[in-house]
Amino acid sequence: MFLNSLRHFSFWLLDTLKGGHVKKHYTEVTSILKAPNSKNAEAITSKHIGSLLKHATETTAFYKPYTGKTKIEDFPVIRKTVIQQNFEQFESSIHRGKNNYKVSTSGSTGVPFFLFQNAQKRHRNHADVMYYYNSCNFKIGNRLYELEVWRDHNKKGKLISWLQNVCQFDISRLTDNRIETFLNLLKTDNQKGKTLLGFASAFELIAQYLERNNLNDHNLGINCIIANSEYLNAYTKNTLNKHLDIPVLSRYSSEEIGMIAQQTLSSTESFKVNHASYHLEILAMDSDNHVAPGEFGRIVVTDLFNYAMPIIRYDTGDIARYKLDDDGVMEFDQIEGRKMDLIYDTKGNIISSFVVYTKFYKYYKLLQQYQFIQQGQKSYEIKLNIHDDDFPFEKDLIADIKSDFGDDAEITLTYVDEIPPLSSGKRRKVVNNYKLLN
Repeated sequence: MFLNSLRHFSFWLLDTLKGGHVKKHYTEVTSILKAPNSKNAEAITSKHIGSLLKHATETTAFYKPYTGKTKIEDFPVIRKTVIQQNFEQFESSIHRGKNNYKVSTSGSTGVPFFLFQNAQKRHRNHADVMYYYNSCNFKIGNRLYELEVWRDHNKKGKLISWLQNVCQFDISRLTDNRIETFLNLLKTDNQKGKTLLGFASAFELIAQYLERNNLNDHNLGINCIIANSEYLNAYTKNTLNKHLDIPVLSRYSSEEIGMIAQQTLSSTESFKVNHASYHLEILAMDSDNHVAPGEFGRIVVTDLFNYAMPIIRYDTGDIARYKLDDDGVMEFDQIEGRKMDLIYDTKGNIISSFVVYTKFYKYYKLLQQYQFIQQGQKSYEIKLNIHDDDFPFEKDLIADIKSDFGDDAEITLTYVDEIPPLSSGKRRKVVNNYKLLN
């Protein structure tokens, strides 16, 4: 489509006129991520690490005590609360008060959190996003549908949306009628090479709708679906692929940090880690020791490009398991979500949230929503929002849960009319009100 090509050309022309910052970063990101273990990539990232540590210790009060330290492991692991309580100490004296960008998130806890980012960090983040978009056969200028909760504070104007070829579809209340509206919108949009980006829970509701109504459409002109912000379960991935014949991938990123990892068309099950812009560590649950491949641990990120507020060894609160590919490069094979929402069997062993999701797949045609809550060491509550007045599989569901959580598990089923989302629009399917790990 001519307009899309013009948009693509205009984006790069504008970047060139502004100094070509995004292009320079994109070239470097591409070079590193094509061969993260190459001597060239290691030399570049080593230089970035050294520059960041030097900058942080020389220009921030928080990191000044670590002056002279040259290894990331010499620095403390920090959490969101540490930054909140010492905000000004994390600000670089060089960048304080300058034309920085404010990025914020309510997080899954609903607690507001924000950081400042300098211009080069923003350019790098744009380059990161573009690289991963390209790995999903999407290029700037093509049609992008963004499924999220859109309000005045985050919604783009009509002109910007047209210029960027973006459709911001609101999913605040994704009823059957609303899903039908969305599908009709896709059908009447004649543009090719479309990409869908949005909350995993929204795509799950769309998958359920397609399955219930036995709808198939393999000619919507969509290249790829990218789910973000929440866990993408196998049901959603497989069902959308079956009914729409479209690859469905998962993205791991955050507003305050940026683009950390994503599944790609060449890696549909594993997350390709952004080694170009971040130093990633997977640390034990109860210590700052590194875990071995195949073990779950905390995702700890060092942002190599935010000089306005250097963030070193930031504990994201999320849990992942990693493996090494054929070239010895770390990639995530599973991301579990937040540590605060880890759940345990009656003996205190961690149970993957994936196990919980699988318990409900067979009942999806009967369910509008569900939520699994650990209320105590042995007590669990299941909230069900059902389509009809009756759910005849209570005993089967309870027995299935006990098979993994323990025969002594105390399970309560509660029927509700609505399971409201968080203020961000995200939906927590697994909740732990009994915290075994603090």
